[in-house]
Amino acid sequence: MKRILIILSIIVILGLLYFIKPEKTAMPGGGPGKGAKGPSSVTYIIVKDTLFSRSIKVTGNLAPQDMVRIAPEVGGRIRSLSFREGASIGKGAIIAKLDDSELQAQLTKLKALLALAETNAKREKSLLLGGGTSQELYDRAENSVTTILADIAVVKAAIAKTEIRAPFSGIVGIKQLSEGSYVSPGTVITELVNTQPIRIECAVPERYARSMKKGMNITFIESSESEENTASIYAINPIIDNATRTVGIVAHHKNAQSQFKPGGFVEVQLPLTTTESTILIPTEAAVPDIRGLRVFVLQNGKAIPRPIITGMRTDAALEIVKGLSIGDTLIVSGASLLKPKAPVKAQPHRM
Repeated sequence: MKRILIILSIIVILGLLYFIKPEKTAMPGGGPGKGAKGPSSVTYIIVKDTLFSRSIKVTGNLAPQDMVRIAPEVGGRIRSLSFREGASIGKGAIIAKLDDSELQAQLTKLKALLALAETNAKREKSLLLGGGTSQELYDRAENSVTTILADIAVVKAAIAKTEIRAPFSGIVGIKQLSEGSYVSPGTVITELVNTQPIRIECAVPERYARSMKKGMNITFIESSESEENTASIYAINPIIDNATRTVGIVAHHKNAQSQFKPGGFVEVQLPLTTTESTILIPTEAAVPDIRGLRVFVLQNGKAIPRPIITGMRTDAALEIVKGLSIGDTLIVSGASLLKPKAPVKAQPHRM
């Protein structure tokens, strides 16, 4: 009886295995029993020539056109400060005045001595004409007048140095001292800055130096702004920096509204050549390869790889020097996932 039950169980299991059909396993490569995979969806563009202005981007700094630390040439006590911090002043305006009372007293004394010496010289001249004195005494009297005049000139120059004037028009900085302070020669009272125009200072790699010309327009963006501004190259350093292999460039921007402050950081775009025709492709179309970069072109419904050599780069595009021709059908989106000669389903790329 037990054997009969075992035989019946085996018959039932075999019957179930016969009627239950296993599902076909999907396998890479397509075909029945292999899980056929359809073509990849991609987008494409037709390669064409584009007008392109070659340029490079470098970092730079904003600097004043003129800047000087206002300090006296002589020592003394500050009698008055004639400026308002952060205000504009003109060339020659008095910034500070030192006490000159002692010098004024010396000047008064010398003027009195000069009057006496001139009177004595006139008397000696009259006596010389009448034979009443010698040429030597007359020469001494004239020399006394000349000496006193020289002393007066020295004192007047010292008095002039007690008036500290602006060497150029600009904006006065923060005062470092107050009225009544005693200053020695070279003690800084404040600073004077001229920011109209403002200087854009940057360094250009040596290989691009020949493309730079005086008067050439450049563009720059301050780190805190997004708007492009134009400046003009004012000077090019004739010496190449041996350490960095760069050439210094100075450009001027009018800065009429004084919106740019010295010390700011800027990104500078410098043109290298005039506008010319070249091939530009979207950056996403280029795929990294162990040999460099490659792209895929569409031929007979398949993705065909092409090695490329690139030139200049912008934020969204690459210049193609070698590897593509005008009229090629270039795969853009989806290129990074493709394998050579893979079938694709392509649609026009929308920029």
